[in-house]
Amino acid sequence: MTVDQITQPAAPSRPWADLTCRYGLLYVLLFLFGAEMYLVAPLLPTISDDFGVPTTHVAALVTVYVIVQAVAGPFQGLAYPILGARTLVVAGSLTFAAGNILAAVTDHFAVLTLSRAIAGLGVSLAGPAIWAWIANTAPEEVRGTAVGAAMGSFAVGQVCGVPIGAFVASAAGWHWSFAVMGISAVLAAPLLHFALKHARPTPVADRDTAPQWKTLLRAWHPGLLRGTLLVTFGFHAANLGAYTFLSEILADKHHLDVAQLGYIGALSGAGMFVGAVAGGRIADHLRRRGRTEYTVLPLWLLIVGAAIAVAVLSNQLWLSLALVPVWFFAAGAFDTNQQTAVARLSPGFTAVALAWNLSVLYAAAAFGVWAMSAGTHRAGSVSGIAGVLLLLAFVGATFLGVRQRKTPPSTKDREDEANPTSAVDHTSESEVR
Repeated sequence: MTVDQITQPAAPSRPWADLTCRYGLLYVLLFLFGAEMYLVAPLLPTISDDFGVPTTHVAALVTVYVIVQAVAGPFQGLAYPILGARTLVVAGSLTFAAGNILAAVTDHFAVLTLSRAIAGLGVSLAGPAIWAWIANTAPEEVRGTAVGAAMGSFAVGQVCGVPIGAFVASAAGWHWSFAVMGISAVLAAPLLHFALKHARPTPVADRDTAPQWKTLLRAWHPGLLRGTLLVTFGFHAANLGAYTFLSEILADKHHLDVAQLGYIGALSGAGMFVGAVAGGRIADHLRRRGRTEYTVLPLWLLIVGAAIAVAVLSNQLWLSLALVPVWFFAAGAFDTNQQTAVARLSPGFTAVALAWNLSVLYAAAAFGVWAMSAGTHRAGSVSGIAGVLLLLAFVGATFLGVRQRKTPPSTKDREDEANPTSAVDHTSESEVR
C-alpha cells in the first residue's frame, strides 16, 4: 500500500504537540547536522596556531565536510527503500558521532581532516532518510508545518554553529566543541532506534524497478523539479555566501569582538526558525486553497536580496542588526517552501531528490563563498554577487510559478505519473502509523 493510497488522518487538534512527539528527535539531529557545518568557522585561528598550518588549510575542514555530503548524499538516497529510515538514521547518527569524537581526541591535522569526512558521511547517510521519512509520513494537512519545523531546526543549527563553536572553545578549548557534538549524537542514537521502530524497508514487490542510475538522475530530467533545484542553487549561493562574510564585514565596520558577533548568530537563528515554521504554515494554507509553494518563492527571494544589500552596505549598526532577522525569516520560509516542493515533485524517488537538494545546498555554499571572496571591498563584493544570484533565482522562480499554473491539475504534482512502476513512493501502512 502506498502513502498516497492511505487515507490521511485529519489534522491534529494540537499539531505542534503531535509533530514534536513524532519527529522531535529527528529535529534535534538535524540541528546538530546544521551546527556542524559552521562549527569550525570561529575556530580557524586557534586550530591554525595549534597545528602550525595556514588558516586557508584549516578552512578545508569545512570544505571536506560539505563535499562528502554533496557527493555521497544522492547515492545514500538510493538506499532508503532497501534499508529503511531507521537503519540509515541510526547508522548516520553513530557515524557522525564517530567523526566528531575522533576530532575531539586527535593531535594530528591529517586525522582531523579525516574526521570531518567521516562526520560528513554520517550526515549523508541520515539526512536524506530523515527528510524522506517526514515528507512521506506527515499528515497532508500539516505536512508543510512538519517540514518547516525540520528545516527550522537544521537552519538554526547552521546559523548557531558559529556561536556554539566560539562559546564552547572559549570555555574549554576547541576539542570540546567537537566533543559536545559527538556526545550528543551518541546519546540520540538509541532513542532514534526506538522512535523509528516502525520505519521498515519498502517491501521488495513495491520498490522502484527502474535501474538505479536512472533513479539517481531523475531529479535532473527537464521539468519543475530541475528548475527548482537550479533556483535553490542561486538562493543558497547568495544566502550562505553572504552569511559567511557577514561577521567579518560588521566586525571591520563596527569593531565588534567575538562575543558580540555571537549575538548576530542568535538573531539569525531566531529569524530563520520563525521563518521556517511560518513558511510551513503558509504552504499548508496555500495547499488548502489549491495553490502551491511557487506562489511565494519569488517574494522570499526579493526580501532576502533587499535585506542582504542593506545589512552589509549600511554604516548604521542598528539598521544592519534590525535587518538580520528579517533576512533570515525570509530565508527560512524559502527553505521550507522549496523543500516541500521538492518532496512533492519527486514521487517514487523522494529520498534521492532530497539528497540532491542537500547536495545543491552545499555546492552552492562553496560557490558563493568562493565568488564573494574576490575583490578588495568585501561589502561591495558580497552585495553585488548576492544581488545577481538572487535576481537570477527570482526570474527562475517566477517562471516556474507561471509554468506550474499552466500545468493541468492532474499532472502538475505528478509529472511522472505516466510511469506508475517508478513514480510512487511505497511505504508500508505500519510506517505511516
